[in-house]
Amino acid sequence: MEKTDLTQRNYIRQSHTIVNARMSLSKLEIDIVLALLTAIDFKDKDFKDYHFSIKELEDKLGHKLQTKQLQSTIKSLMSKPIELPTKENGDWEIVNWFSYFKYSKNGLISCRFDKLLKPFLLELKSRFVISDLKMLLPMKSSYSKRMYLLLKEYSKIGKRNFDIEKLHELLKVPTEMKRYDNFKRQILQRAETDINKFTDLEVEFTEKKRHPP
Repeated sequence: MEKTDLTQRNYIRQSHTIVNARMSLSKLEIDIVLALLTAIDFKDKDFKDYHFSIKELEDKLGHKLQTKQLQSTIKSLMSKPIELPTKENGDWEIVNWFSYFKYSKNGLISCRFDKLLKPFLLELKSRFVISDLKMLLPMKSSYSKRMYLLLKEYSKIGKRNFDIEKLHELLKVPTEMKRYDNFKRQILQRAETDINKFTDLEVEFTEKKRHPP
């Protein structure tokens, strides 16, 4: 069994489809996904089984993990599939990040990305987003990390417009946070602060009133 070197890379490549997928992950869940995405080599033709210790994952994330915490996080992560955007013809596709995740009492972890994600993570030639894990990890909000990736996709254009209801769906915002003053304060303004503090982007959110039809 070949060990996976989690220290080798910090860059993540994801297609625009994954970046714009509907999902709701906790901070630790998205951090684990992002950390393991760095294990993918852009030259890989297929997904591999990744084998590493919990200590190596802790070093990658920059903090300690309790075994029970890791187990509950992975169980939660496996119950939160990605809802991939499809053409507006009634089609839909729901995929898990991982096909399996295994922990041994000797501290060794094994996992593999689901094969249905292959077109969105391997052999990417156009419309993909490259991000640096070292910029993403310090942000304390999972929403800030998602907003960064959504804006990073448009960094060459210089701006991106969002319909507020569609952004709610994309981020899978809970009902209690959909009221605009809550959404603005807890997600948009926090993301603006986090992105400007920790990443290579400098952003400013501006509001545009929707004109009645």
